[in-house]
Amino acid sequence: MRARSLFRRWVAFNAVGALGVAIQLGLLALLVHGLGVHYLIATVVAVEGTILHNFAWHQRWTWRDRRPPSRLDTAARLARFNLLNGSISLAGNMVVMAALTGHAGIEPVVANVAAIALCSLANFAANETLVFRSAGIVGVLIVLGVPSAAFAGPGADAVNGWKAYTAKIDARFEGASSAGTFFMLDTPAGKSGWRDTVKNGAVAMTEVETRSIPGGKIHHWIGAVFVPGARLEEVVGRLRKNAGSEADSYDDVLASRLVSANGDRVVVFMKLRRESIITVTYNTEHDVEYRRLGSARSASRSVATRIAEIAAAGTPREREKAPGDDNGFLWRLNAYWRYEQTNGGVLIECESVSLSRSIPIVLRPFVTSTVDRIARESLDKTLRNVRSFLTAGLGVRSRSSH
Repeated sequence: MRARSLFRRWVAFNAVGALGVAIQLGLLALLVHGLGVHYLIATVVAVEGTILHNFAWHQRWTWRDRRPPSRLDTAARLARFNLLNGSISLAGNMVVMAALTGHAGIEPVVANVAAIALCSLANFAANETLVFRSAGIVGVLIVLGVPSAAFAGPGADAVNGWKAYTAKIDARFEGASSAGTFFMLDTPAGKSGWRDTVKNGAVAMTEVETRSIPGGKIHHWIGAVFVPGARLEEVVGRLRKNAGSEADSYDDVLASRLVSANGDRVVVFMKLRRESIITVTYNTEHDVEYRRLGSARSASRSVATRIAEIAAAGTPREREKAPGDDNGFLWRLNAYWRYEQTNGGVLIECESVSLSRSIPIVLRPFVTSTVDRIARESLDKTLRNVRSFLTAGLGVRSRSSH
């Protein structure tokens, strides 16, 4: 049924696209031959005009079963449509036009036909996955003829690659002590001058380069903040006491509750919202372990034991997607927290490691930055939320809000 539905949508998409082709070629011919506009400038104008035309038809016909709930959502959808389709269409058209017309001397309208054909498939994939958001990338791959079973959640190779990668981080966490290098930002993978950055009120962030794994992509980010005027025992104590109440303090946690507590371990449910170009919501459970490392250091490790992407979040139709039906932006998530008492306050570092679906080659130039941005911005927001929560609760104030 899903493949049949996607095929019908693909037919509608191409029907709109065919009408868009006529409009784009007509605009291009008018601008180049009628008004004497340079072919590259004319291409930009023709592409943007076609993008707006196609969006209106896709909204009312191709994806009419996914009407946005508000005008704000329509505006956000149009922005995503412009960004993704514009990037694909403009990049593809400009490259092909420059190659065929600029270098080969082919007539601009003829060259533009080739450019349109090359961009069509990538545009449909981007619309189905990221603009009108539905079955996600799996549905696109079905249309492309890729067996859906190969993408029903992380495969064995991706899981094994994830386990091998995080095993080294887990070993470092288990071996942490009150002596030696403590923060990852102090290692070669870190960032020089990060202490001055955080003490001035900013968030220090750096990405760790990861090796590729079959069927998945690992995102590894490290960030830090500073809580001035705080004491270590107050910081750790307040965070532990708040377990299960994160929704009251963090704007990216929509709901939360304490599932269980046993000594230094707690299990917490959180409904998380991740926002970038798109918004994705998850039901998650986290197993959190706290450790005290001497008088001036503490650490904690959070492992997501359950992650379920939510469809139609915040509406009466809200439901959890099946593993093979999600977008694959977040399959696994570990967070390693380190706390150290220092002059004037407490340094807090979070090492975030997550696993997402590998990105198909046809979408890689357009989607990779979005997936990476989600991981980075999620950690940045988490660190800011933690700092705000602590500074408010402990009666201290950060030196900057930036």
